[in-house]
Amino acid sequence: MGLLDSLRKRRAVRNFELKWWVNHAALMETAAGLSVAVMLCHDDTWQFVERHASGRDHWRSPDPVKVPDRQDAVVEVRLSGPQLVMVIEALADVAGIPYARNHHSFESRAIARRLYTEIRDVLTQYDTGDPGVAIPAIVLDDQIGSAPSGGGR
Repeated sequence: MGLLDSLRKRRAVRNFELKWWVNHAALMETAAGLSVAVMLCHDDTWQFVERHASGRDHWRSPDPVKVPDRQDAVVEVRLSGPQLVMVIEALADVAGIPYARNHHSFESRAIARRLYTEIRDVLTQYDTGDPGVAIPAIVLDDQIGSAPSGGGR
């Protein structure tokens, strides 16, 4: 690889990182502006999130509530905007986003990437310019909304 190719590659990496950080900052600002975000997930998933977010400054653990009419361990967690910011930042850190490697296990990075993506997808659809629109629940369960037979997707 020549010097010119090396410089182009470095510039592409820097551009990617800059774009990621701009989008991440916008995501964090959207989350920070919320009064409440509702997260639905399995209790194990919540424990994963809480384990990684709990080391953040000003973290206050919300109480997960078992979702009625569910036979599994799905819980509803009501997060304030600042709590959601801490969750997003913790997941980005564990996932190694935008970097490929960090000190967390491959399994933890995979879980964190999936959860971060789901939260990002919900928040990027939310229109902060329309205060009359409620933010939809952040559902961390691909089986919710599937056929009633319980067969999943």
